[in-house]
Amino acid sequence: MSEGRTGARIADEAIRQVRERASLVEVVSDVVTLRRRGRSAVGLCPFHAEKTPSFTVSEERGFFHCFGCGAHGDVFAFVMRMESLAFPEAVRRVADRFGITLPETAGPRGRTAEPLVAVNTAAAAFYQAALAGPMGTAARDYVRERGLRDETVGRFGLGYAPGAGEALVRHLRGKNFPAEDAATAGLVLRRDRPAGVGGVFDRFRDRLVFPITDPSGKVVAFGGRVLPGRPTTGDPPPKYLNSPESPLFRKGQMLYGLFQAREAIRRTGRAVLVEGYLDVIACAQAGVEEVVAPLGTAVTVDQLRGLRRLSEVVIACFDGDQAGRRAAARSFPTFLEAGLWGRAAFLPAGEDPDTFVRANGREALEECLAAAEPLVEAYLEELAGPRRDAVGRHAEAAKEVTRILRRVRSPFERDALARLAAERLGVREEALREEGRPEPEPSARPEPGAAPVPGGGPEELLIELMAADPEVADHVRAENVIPDFVHPLWRRTAEALTAVGHDPLAGVDVVPKQLRDRVARRVLGEDAEEDRARAVADCIAAIRRRRLRGETRRLRDEIRAAEARGDAAASAAAVRELQRLMDPDSTQKADKIGADREDERGSD
Repeated sequence: MSEGRTGARIADEAIRQVRERASLVEVVSDVVTLRRRGRSAVGLCPFHAEKTPSFTVSEERGFFHCFGCGAHGDVFAFVMRMESLAFPEAVRRVADRFGITLPETAGPRGRTAEPLVAVNTAAAAFYQAALAGPMGTAARDYVRERGLRDETVGRFGLGYAPGAGEALVRHLRGKNFPAEDAATAGLVLRRDRPAGVGGVFDRFRDRLVFPITDPSGKVVAFGGRVLPGRPTTGDPPPKYLNSPESPLFRKGQMLYGLFQAREAIRRTGRAVLVEGYLDVIACAQAGVEEVVAPLGTAVTVDQLRGLRRLSEVVIACFDGDQAGRRAAARSFPTFLEAGLWGRAAFLPAGEDPDTFVRANGREALEECLAAAEPLVEAYLEELAGPRRDAVGRHAEAAKEVTRILRRVRSPFERDALARLAAERLGVREEALREEGRPEPEPSARPEPGAAPVPGGGPEELLIELMAADPEVADHVRAENVIPDFVHPLWRRTAEALTAVGHDPLAGVDVVPKQLRDRVARRVLGEDAEEDRARAVADCIAAIRRRRLRGETRRLRDEIRAAEARGDAAASAAAVRELQRLMDPDSTQKADKIGADREDERGSD
């Protein structure tokens, strides 16, 4: 049983049904572009930076495993890691995603398990209603001036934050949301003096509001644009205002519009990066839907890595003036660190994607995107400067290139950058390669205190088979072969595997880390086809033969020792034990063993 978000208990059978009915591939595809490979699907791991896809998903087994960082589990484990949820919350999220009613049993009452999600959702609904109501007249007029249609406003969930300082506070209070949750989500601010409703007031006031969602569509934050022409007193307010960071919201990791653009990015095979909210919305309305934007800052490595999981073709839009070209040049190292080369689409000077696409239409924007040039060209052009004979500047530029080269792990990317930079800067390619040689990565070391893992042998293979198939673990327990294991590590692991029950995924966690990739391949069905029953039988037989050989040697040594000291009774007892060990049904083995003993004495 697990505790649900209202404090109720989620029955084990209900959890099992959700796990069986949910599509792991569909959930993973929210954030990773997967490609079929055999019986599984592969993509770039969302939990660590990598350039070669090693993240493998099996819909048949309901299991994922990254062969790069070792992350693995079922659909609940994936949601828990991606969204930082506890297990019951992940079960609820998956059930909601697939329209599964989740029966719960009574349990202790408690506060909402996802309070920030709930309060953000309520705030988004309030803002949307305010935009459509009497208070939103000016905001609606501004939206129409920007050429946005009603369906576009609805698709992106635009709203209006009323100018009264406590409009949202009063609404949330009426819905019984704790002020602490609203403050943590960044929706309200605390007063210097605790006057008003609960001593807090609205963060967003008299602004057009843009909900910011995570890749699954959950509202995690908001952005607000001040309405033009509104009277102000004192210093003018910032044009744009974003929610502060919270447990749900990390500005440098999220992109505006990614939820709406995800499918278009997969369909077109590219992502277009623009600057602001209205750029995204205008482009999407015009039919270029694969558009996203950073959240008020320069694009970050984490944001680009998130995009790269969906497409390796990322086109960034810049103003076509000199400042825009410098901005493109500055972005190249960030793209490269994220594993992307990137392309730059330069708009006419003074234009942004919003104004450009509204004035010229989709076809003109598509032509501009088609003419995008590699970011590396803007980067090298900015480094080199306009003068070909500027030796000092080229030398400094070469040093900057070598600093970038040291951070590039891919030998092919390093080769391409060194060649292009040498041609553009007029320096020797060999010098760039020598100075830009990457620092060696620290060699892998065993964890402190970790015991060495015994390699090879039937015990290790049997552990793999047990971890990948609970029925094998049941069979091994029934055969009572675990006491015959020689290595304590494998014996402890085998005992643990027989105790985890029939969860086919739990076995990966039980085995030592050095075996997890191999077990994962078996669970994913990526290992070579084999007769599993025969392999299990062979391992058990080999372990028993080894035990038999050891016991036989021990008893023969006892017989020799007993005969050497003239202890006939001890010798006879050892012979009988050896007879029983070798063939319990045989009555002739003892005579043969006794004869062997006589022969040995005669040859001494």
